[in-house]
Amino acid sequence: MNTRRITIRIAAALAIGWMAVPDPKAHAESAAPVCASCHEKQTSSLKSTAHGARLEKIKNIAFDKTCETCHGDGAAHVSAGDGKDIFNPGKATAGKASETCMTCHSADRNRMFWAGSAHSGKGESCVSCHKVHGGNETLLAKKTEMELCTTCHKEVKADLVKRSKHPLRDATSKSGAGKMTCSSCHNAHGSRSEKLIAAKSINDKCYECHTEKQAPMLWEHAPVKEDCLTCHSPHGSSNNKMLAIKVPRLCQSCHMQGRHQSGTLAKNSVYGTNRSCLNCHAMVHGSNHPSGTVLQR
Repeated sequence: MNTRRITIRIAAALAIGWMAVPDPKAHAESAAPVCASCHEKQTSSLKSTAHGARLEKIKNIAFDKTCETCHGDGAAHVSAGDGKDIFNPGKATAGKASETCMTCHSADRNRMFWAGSAHSGKGESCVSCHKVHGGNETLLAKKTEMELCTTCHKEVKADLVKRSKHPLRDATSKSGAGKMTCSSCHNAHGSRSEKLIAAKSINDKCYECHTEKQAPMLWEHAPVKEDCLTCHSPHGSSNNKMLAIKVPRLCQSCHMQGRHQSGTLAKNSVYGTNRSCLNCHAMVHGSNHPSGTVLQR
């Protein structure tokens, strides 16, 4: 008899305990409407974003995909009605704000180098560039990538209006984005190479479009093999072909052995007019011709 009573009591206790556990889905269904009752502007602007698309199907998503995913437990905030009782990534330190975003986005290989990257090291965070409750398709805080990046990179903005440039300003859509964008070459979230280049090296990135310039060649030009930026200014230049310095001075920065390429050159010197050194040494990126030892053919 005693054993039977104990069994019944244990079963009753388990049943009551199971009923007392909150249903995660039920909480998820109520979380967003509760937030929206005070923050209508924020929740309505969220609907058009990638995050908002998930909230539209809130009945089918897990508890950790609601507003509390980014803002933390809202119970104290609702009770007190005090902004201090809720986590706001926009007002948090850069480290804490990015940590919140990386809770979901750390698995993306394009963001795996964020920790220790140039932007992270300078105190920037995800919310420095992204507008979670609005913005465009990629939640950017500005209309286009170029507009966003040049907010800080003023020197790049100046280069982009020079006559020789990459087509970043050649708009192809209503959004104003060019044929190329900053992310065509850079990974703002971090990379393995310098300058946040989205490739193993600067040259590897350039070769993605300029394959005809890629080594190996029978006769190679050392600076071409080492670094394209030795001769070219990537964001724009006032010189032809985006050259960092006008020829012949560009060539003379390395070639000053006292032969015809040295000195200031005469006013009408064939070595300093028209295409200058390139009048003769046309295959400056390298040559596969048996007689192209000095890159003339």
